[in-house]
Amino acid sequence: MIYSVQQIKFEILSYIKECGTNFSAWYIGIAFHPKKAMRELHGVDEDRDIWFCKQAMSQRACETIRNYFVQTLGVDGKYDGTDSGNCIYLFKKSERTRPAEGVEEGSSVAATQSD
Repeated sequence: MIYSVQQIKFEILSYIKECGTNFSAWYIGIAFHPKKAMRELHGVDEDRDIWFCKQAMSQRACETIRNYFVQTLGVDGKYDGTDSGNCIYLFKKSERTRPAEGVEEGSSVAATQSD
């Protein structure tokens, strides 16, 4: 299902609030395949880590969401214009995760739309 910018922003805010942590404890990113990106690029364990993903209307919608959380609320996130996709993902940083890792241009996670 595809969600609007406002729906996704509200769900992310609710999710972070429910988990009871501050915004800087989270990482937000954009990818065509968010679970694959979290697993392969960031080391997120889907069974052990806290994560969230939603499909947005477009890459621009994802950028709007990501920019709001990074610039306004202090969520960690890559902000250099090289990521691509129509899904937004979020995970709580832990000793297992690699939040600083980014999607390299031409990466199969970023560049393709099919698994």
